[in-house]
Amino acid sequence: MKPLLLLLAYLLTACGHIEYQPLATIDHVDHSRGYRLQHVFHDQQDDDLFLVLLFSGGGTRAAAFGYGVLEVLAATPITGHGKTASLLEKTDLVHGVSGGSILATYLGLHGKNTVPRFEREFLQQNLQSTVLRQLLSLANLPRLTSAQYGRGDLLAEELDRLLYHGATFADLAERRQGPFAVISATDMSLGQRVEFTQEHFDALCLDLNRLPVARAVAASSAVPLIFAPITLNNHGGHCHYQPPPRARDDSETLTRYIAPYQDSAARPYIHLLDGGLTDNLGLRSLLDFADIHGDDNLQRQITGGNIRDVVVISVNAQNHLDSTIDQSPKIPGLRDVVNAIIHVPINENTQQSIRNFQRFTEQWNQSRSGEHPVALHYINLDLNDLPDGALKKRVLNIDTTFYLPEADIRDLRQSAKILLEQNETWRNLPGRNGNWRAIAP
Repeated sequence: MKPLLLLLAYLLTACGHIEYQPLATIDHVDHSRGYRLQHVFHDQQDDDLFLVLLFSGGGTRAAAFGYGVLEVLAATPITGHGKTASLLEKTDLVHGVSGGSILATYLGLHGKNTVPRFEREFLQQNLQSTVLRQLLSLANLPRLTSAQYGRGDLLAEELDRLLYHGATFADLAERRQGPFAVISATDMSLGQRVEFTQEHFDALCLDLNRLPVARAVAASSAVPLIFAPITLNNHGGHCHYQPPPRARDDSETLTRYIAPYQDSAARPYIHLLDGGLTDNLGLRSLLDFADIHGDDNLQRQITGGNIRDVVVISVNAQNHLDSTIDQSPKIPGLRDVVNAIIHVPINENTQQSIRNFQRFTEQWNQSRSGEHPVALHYINLDLNDLPDGALKKRVLNIDTTFYLPEADIRDLRQSAKILLEQNETWRNLPGRNGNWRAIAP
């Protein structure tokens, strides 16, 4: 007993030595360097098609559902200028939140090799039990009892060990094999979205290239009460940052989204939670980008090259668990209350974002002009839109975890194929002037 007590005392005395390691800062903004979204539009001007994928949150359920979409894209050939490739290979931009951020960043790093590697390296693994074992491990007691290390940090370590193997945003900037991947988290104090692109990190005067991808994914996946927030230092106000011109002319944007990060003396740190709390599907990110930079300016960037069609596919893994609370006068339990607090606003915000993007799509297509107008095609894949039946009931009752049995993963992959096949926009993706052709499975 005495040796155990001595060991425990030693571990507890080590707690004060665990300190947050700040991210490297920058002293000036270099628009030619770093992991910047603006480079995507310049790099893809020779293509006829600009393809965007959006993966929602939802743990492994979201990752498996999104992976099913990638399988269809990998099996869908397109031709253009005498060349043949798959739609997966031609994907330009992917946005992921929470569980969807795992798939999005993996796709960015590995490209077409994501199918079938992701199934083996993530979907068939039990990340949940691995994290739980580490949480209960006596060896991790000093870190987990430290004020500057939490369950979110441990999740980042396990994600890095399992999937990312030390990859940083410099790897995504310089050596990625797939589309540009954007993931987001939520600023706990301000309740606003933080995106892991250098454009956003310019405001913090931080070098995103130095940040491990796993840490960003852990921040995006830090579900409140389950994982602790991920800490990020703030050096804003020390690198001569200037907001985009349109943002400088908008006092609300300056006050709400930019100014809070410029006083790093008042806010030397920010704490990040699950990205789904502010934008569970990534649609608000696209809309805000168009708003800040101007949708007319965005159209000019896209129409400046050979792009004729922009296709946006949102993959919404929102579930709807069967509940019996309304069949009884009993007060709902803590789990039901917490689920409602977290998921009701997320689901409502997601539906509003979908409606807003549908209107944006209509306005875009109505305002097309120029010698080579660009068409915007929006495809929304939602588990709730599956045909009524046993499959729909099963997948809507899959919980949000970091492990799913093989049968659930198979159902989610099959659901992706069914939803694409029944989607009219997907079936009717046109061959534009013979430049490219999508063949539905």
